[in-house]
Amino acid sequence: MSKSTYDIASNARHLAALFMDVADADGVVDEELYDAWMAKLEESDGDTRAKLQSIRAVKARVAAEGAALKAEAQRVTALAKRREGDVERLRGYMLELLLAHRELHPDVDKIETDDGFVRLNKKKGYEVTVLDFDAVSEDYLTRPEPRLNKSAVVAAHKEGWVLDGITVTEKVTEHVMEGG
Repeated sequence: MSKSTYDIASNARHLAALFMDVADADGVVDEELYDAWMAKLEESDGDTRAKLQSIRAVKARVAAEGAALKAEAQRVTALAKRREGDVERLRGYMLELLLAHRELHPDVDKIETDDGFVRLNKKKGYEVTVLDFDAVSEDYLTRPEPRLNKSAVVAAHKEGWVLDGITVTEKVTEHVMEGG
């Protein structure tokens, strides 16, 4: 039965402490004690070598498993990215199909399917461009550092205000919504 790492290390520390008892106070070495100590040291060295060899084998196996798992994770990540791209492409096909269908049926944005529905949704956004920062009213700036308050600008635009030094462009995008 092989010894545990703890037992081997404890034995080595004990042997190091016993070495002080090999010689007497005058420095004369007791040959019998020294020979017994050397025998124990050789046994301990053999245990240490065997344990280190076992640890190295386990470490090599664990490192190989880690490398294999890392490679598998990279492969799965790449596959997931491809699948995400496939989903976006399919969503694009759905959008094209819905837009073409709307050309034939202008009032229809929603199509029922056996397992739910697919609909064109419109999203309105605003693009704010500053043409002349000095011409912008203080009402549309934030402090302490003067920056454009885009939400205030958009709110004013929605109310029909024309703002000096600023243009606001409405951007309407359509996207596919699915439900079930």
